Amino acid sequence: MGKRKRLVAEARKEASKSTYFAKLNDCPTSPRKMRIVADLVRGSEVFNALNTLKYSTQHASIKLEKLLKSAIANYEAKTGNRPDEIFCLLKKLW
Repeated sequence: MGKRKRLVAEARKEASKSTYFAKLNDCPTSPRKMRIVADLVRGSEVFNALNTLKYSTQHASIKLEKLLKSAIANYEAKTGNRPDEIFCLLKKLW
């Protein structure tokens, strides 16, 4: 591997150490319905978002709650801390 490729790979590896994410595959929900639920919790604190998703009546909220719990578990595994003041940043993936 060349020197430039190695430097880029090392920089990418360092950036991934501080990134905590989760990905939901094979979710048979339309993007429009998922986006409506995601807009409810985008920008709110994590535990407020979990409460909102838990008591929402829409079917997409179940899948999004599972995704958010997975992201929290990934954060706790990498840092060893509990997320107290983390905000829910949902990227537009659709």
